[in-house]
This record gives sequence, structure tokens and C-alpha cells, in this order.
Amino acid sequence: MNILQELENFINEFNQDNNEEFSIDSIRIEFSKQHKKKKLDGIGKWEKLQKNSNILHKLKNRLGVDEVTSVMRLEKHNIYYYNSNKDKPKYRTATMVIFGLKQYHKSPPPHHIVSKVLSILNNVTNIDICLDIPYKPKIELLENYFTLKQFITKDGVSTDTHYINNTNASMIEKIVIYDKALKNGLDCVLWRIEALISIPNIKVLALPLQEFKRITDLLKGIE
Repeated sequence: MNILQELENFINEFNQDNNEEFSIDSIRIEFSKQHKKKKLDGIGKWEKLQKNSNILHKLKNRLGVDEVTSVMRLEKHNIYYYNSNKDKPKYRTATMVIFGLKQYHKSPPPHHIVSKVLSILNNVTNIDICLDIPYKPKIELLENYFTLKQFITKDGVSTDTHYINNTNASMIEKIVIYDKALKNGLDCVLWRIEALISIPNIKVLALPLQEFKRITDLLKGIE
């Protein structure tokens, strides 16, 4: 069984047992180019993003300007790896980022290519698991259990996006709740609850889905 299938089977089994609809949206893998780059090059054509690329700008904002040296994209897919200087002067460290696996406004990265990338890297560092609901979540119910941080734009405008940076749950690093329809220009009501989940050991797969469900239940109004 390959890694992607194992992740999907784990989540699908939980969904069936708990009447849930959790999905993977993003996958990240730290790896050494010294041992993997040749095989990755065999998948397709990787192109270096320009310095004014929006994706490169987002990565540098998130990780620090000095950490990201360059970003490579696999053809036109939302599959990237960014080169890091964390191990300079060797510059062998990189992080693969695959995102947009659960989308409505455009096609996700091809499943067979994602599977092939994971098979080559043979690891997963962390993933984003999401739940989409067709109504505004009851964010106020979370305030009894968590400290929420509301996203405010550079212009000082308060938004409907909220974060939980301390989830009190092992492996759940962060929760974000936002208006998915607004973000992607969808003609419907759709909100996303997304958990950033670390995976310490992919060979002994364990995901804190029950802990995530307790949070999503609150946002559904289930106490």
C-alpha cells in the first residue's frame, strides 16, 4: 500500500465510522535532494518560479525571507518544493508542498502524480485536514475552550478568519476557520475548518481525528 492510499484509507474509515467528511487538502514533506532529486525529475518538468511569483512571496512570508532560497513547480500543478538554506553550505534540504487537493473552483493535482511523489519521498511531515460546511460555523462556542485569534488585514480590517494556535491536542498544531466561498469566489455558502496535523512517524500512522472532530462538532453547534 502506498502512503497516499494509507492516509486516505485511515481518514475514510474514520469518516464512515463517525459520519464525517474530513478530507486532505495539503501535504508537506521535508526531504534531502541528495537522495531524491533524480527520481523527482523523472516525474515531469520542474520549473523555477520567478522572484516576483506570488507563491514564492507567500512562502517567504510564512517561513522567513532568509530561509527560502528558491521554489520549483511541477509543470502547472499545485506541487512545489522549496529549497532551504537551513543546512548551508550544503543546501540539500528541501520541502515538498502539495496543496489544493480539496477544491471546488479548479481541478486538484492529479491523484496518480501525488501518489508517485509520496512514494519517492517515502515520508510525510504534516498535512492539512479540512471539513467544509454549508453554513457559518458557531465560532463563539469555541471561546469557552480555546483562545481565538482573529485575522486582521494590514489595513486594520477585521475578517471572519479565526485561528486556534494552541489546540491542547497532540499533533494538531493549528486550526483555521475561514469563508471558503469568499476566498475562492464560489456562488454558495461554504466555510472551511482546517487542521494542520504533524505526523511524527508515517510508518506508524496515527491521526488525531477524534480530537479534530470535537472542535468541528462545536463549530457545528454540537456541545
